Amino acid sequence: MPPTRPMSATIQHAPQRSDENYVVTAIGVFLLASLVLGTATYKYLQHSEQQAQARSDRQAYKRYNDYLKSAQEDAPASAVQDPAPAQAAQAAAAQPTMAEKLLSRPSVTPGPGFNAPGVQQTGVAIIDAIDHAQATAKQ
Repeated sequence: MPPTRPMSATIQHAPQRSDENYVVTAIGVFLLASLVLGTATYKYLQHSEQQAQARSDRQAYKRYNDYLKSAQEDAPASAVQDPAPAQAAQAAAAQPTMAEKLLSRPSVTPGPGFNAPGVQQTGVAIIDAIDHAQATAKQ
């Protein structure tokens, strides 16, 4: 049998916490709270940006749909105002085609994609813009 100890020796007191332990604990709690707050702020800002983007997209779609609706409403009115097909054919015969207009310029040389969709229209638009800029610069 082991030797018996006096009764006062068996009671253990909790170790005293030093000021250093309190500082370390406070810093840990502060860092954890900062991490949680930072994460919550980041998620909130991310959600706000998504909401703003969705709102912007809805507005853009609404403007586009309004544009399509107004274009469809204007189309029947412009069809009534269009000249007769014979008058349109005479006007088209008087104006050169896009290819003729492009090829009449000495700076234009047709390449392999000259007949691709949209190329000639773009070329005519560029030529018209250049002519307009040159006419404006002369004035």
